[in-house]
Amino acid sequence: MIKKALLCALIIIVILCSAGGLYLYSLVNQNVGEHFAGTCTDFEMNGSGEDVQIDRARGLAYVSLFDRLGVAKDEPVGHGDILRVDLTRTPPEATSAIADGPELHPHGISLFIDQTGQRHLFVINHPEDRKTGKEKIERYLEESTGVFRHQETFMSPLITRANDMVAVGKRQFYVAQDVDRRSGETLTNLVYFDGNEYSVVADDIHSGGGINTSADYKTLYVAETGSKEIRVVSRDPSDGSVTTVQTLDLGTSPDNIDVAEDGSLWVGAHSNVIALIMHFIMGSKAPSQVLRIDLSGAEPLIEEIYLNAGHQISAGSGGTTYGNKLLIGSITARKLLICEMNQ
Repeated sequence: MIKKALLCALIIIVILCSAGGLYLYSLVNQNVGEHFAGTCTDFEMNGSGEDVQIDRARGLAYVSLFDRLGVAKDEPVGHGDILRVDLTRTPPEATSAIADGPELHPHGISLFIDQTGQRHLFVINHPEDRKTGKEKIERYLEESTGVFRHQETFMSPLITRANDMVAVGKRQFYVAQDVDRRSGETLTNLVYFDGNEYSVVADDIHSGGGINTSADYKTLYVAETGSKEIRVVSRDPSDGSVTTVQTLDLGTSPDNIDVAEDGSLWVGAHSNVIALIMHFIMGSKAPSQVLRIDLSGAEPLIEEIYLNAGHQISAGSGGTTYGNKLLIGSITARKLLICEMNQ
């Protein structure tokens, strides 16, 4: 009788917790004003595209492909890849962009085009066990159009929770790191590699969700997920040091940043962090949001381009532009959303 009573009590607790979770989810998502001026189609993949980089001169999108949903569900998953999506074809065609190299568990990626037109692809490569393994940065060199061969691996004790990165040279880059929330920390650092040495150039980042650079590599944009801000910093090319110019209060938690052809910032954001947490715990939908930030005027102009409760794509992590196309990636969804924006 005691065992039956305990079992019944356990079942009741599970039911109550599930019901409470669903009720909380309904509360946090009930006022999502969904909108987008355009049409979107699913581009199915066997993993999620957390980060997307565009080679606009060639119409190629590079996608950080990994089955992060499988990891969240504690399912066995294989290695990841960098997917090349040809946006000049209808429908778009996808193949692997990587010719060789180590097994990948990719996160943030960065495409650098040097003065000769040579493409360099940098990839954050997480260890299989992030608690005990070492974070790595892989560098690839393009050997034929859209096909990259591995060149070298970078590691440093300073790089412990790499989230996103941006290359500013053939072997120079910045790494934005997120916080270890289990430890209670709220601040993390920004690491710079000058081609020979690593250094911390900022130690007061409120969880670095994304990072990108202006076309002239003189300005960095850092998404601070914890403080719901974009930090704009100037960089000194001589030593990589940075100076904060301004912070943009978004009122939402930013993730990856795309710098469009006109210099505007397109930011993937999480409008409801509670819903995002519940997405990982319960598999419920989490809103996806894309903002456009115009910094060309006297005051920043922030416009919400896309907002969805998660029915089209859940837990969106970035919005990347190519002409009138908007590619929305996700932390977990096994697809990209390829959207055509109205003129």
